[in-house]
Amino acid sequence: MTFDPDDFLNTTQPRRTCIANANGVTYPVTGAGTVELSSSLSLSNTLLVPSLSNKLLSVSQLTEQLNCCVLIYPSFCLLQDIHTKEILGRGTKRGELYYVDDFSLGVANNVTHPFNSKQQQIWLWHRQLGHPSFSYMKHLIPDLFSGFKDSDFTCDTCILAKSHRVPYSLSTNKCTTPFTLIHSDVWGPSPITAPSGVRWFVTFIDDCTRMTWLYLLKNKNEVFSRFQSFHK
Repeated sequence: MTFDPDDFLNTTQPRRTCIANANGVTYPVTGAGTVELSSSLSLSNTLLVPSLSNKLLSVSQLTEQLNCCVLIYPSFCLLQDIHTKEILGRGTKRGELYYVDDFSLGVANNVTHPFNSKQQQIWLWHRQLGHPSFSYMKHLIPDLFSGFKDSDFTCDTCILAKSHRVPYSLSTNKCTTPFTLIHSDVWGPSPITAPSGVRWFVTFIDDCTRMTWLYLLKNKNEVFSRFQSFHK
């Protein structure tokens, strides 16, 4: 949406007569048309709302018409083409709003940015490279880590995504007599069948001695009979 009719390359009939903001106040729509974002990018069906104080971009309209995705970061945002991965535009955060004021492809694709500190640059590279370990990044770009240790950075996303399970708490309970407690587990089916037809196995582990018995199985339904043999 825009408040300036000079922004339009051509005008069309607006699809609505008014718009409503977050607090319910409505503003009249007096026109519509196509707005040129750059020499190669334009948005059709842009509304003319004279009472607006800022020009507003609809995220859904951007992603649909430009076939792009919008990447939101703490201090800036990027518009990226879905197929070519080319950066179409870049905006900066000022106050509580993101101002997308750079649709120059040569500049928008430049990864350099006026960051406040090296730490923000390290975090940006960490996200763009797919969350590698900071020790690896320190070897990859040592100049950026001058004055920092890899232990200075902790990524919650890495911790959650790379943790396969919650660690088991250490147990101080241990049987003092053999065969008081037996641990058992069944594994299979194996993707490769042994020449003898075996695809499964079951283990019985004595908690006291850690002695392990292993039985090979052709079918999972043999577990009970193997347990009976072990019990005897």
